[in-house]
Amino acid sequence: MDEHIIPECFIDTKLIKGLNPPKTRYNHTKGCSSVTKKMREKFADTFALGIVDRDKRKLEYVDEFNLVIELPNNLQLFKHQRKNHYLIFICPAMEKWIISCADENNISLTNYNLPHDFKKLSKITKTSKSEDEDLHSVDFQKLFKEFKKLNSPTIAVLTFWIDYLKQHPFDAEIEFIKSKTKGYN
Repeated sequence: MDEHIIPECFIDTKLIKGLNPPKTRYNHTKGCSSVTKKMREKFADTFALGIVDRDKRKLEYVDEFNLVIELPNNLQLFKHQRKNHYLIFICPAMEKWIISCADENNISLTNYNLPHDFKKLSKITKTSKSEDEDLHSVDFQKLFKEFKKLNSPTIAVLTFWIDYLKQHPFDAEIEFIKSKTKGYN
């Protein structure tokens, strides 16, 4: 089922791998529109979970989804109206989200050789090409493992959503997701 999990960029993939290590590998895809295209085409008749940043551009495919639940200014979970397709939006953008999670957990990114500044952190995340070519890959991996260990509400919810949907790709109960998510706040 790991191939059905489609993170948008390398930093999203590193985050998801740190929180929910795959048995095989996640289906990394570059760009939000590429994630939704892959969901529509490659996974048209099966389960798919896209994980994307909340960008300024609106994705057309999202019009076919309904909001299930959200943590305001943090995470949103959407479900397709007819298919077993889900989208998790990380809000607002990944770099701000990382800084917010670090603050929520009383972590200084500088302890992980990463800047605690949006613009500087963006320069690092936007130039990440792969795990092998990223000078900060190990730093991010350590940070995301620490996030998981501390398990703040934001991290607990994201981890729960991914775990639950991986375990229940075709029989996820929306009301259970909602009640369990509310229990983390």
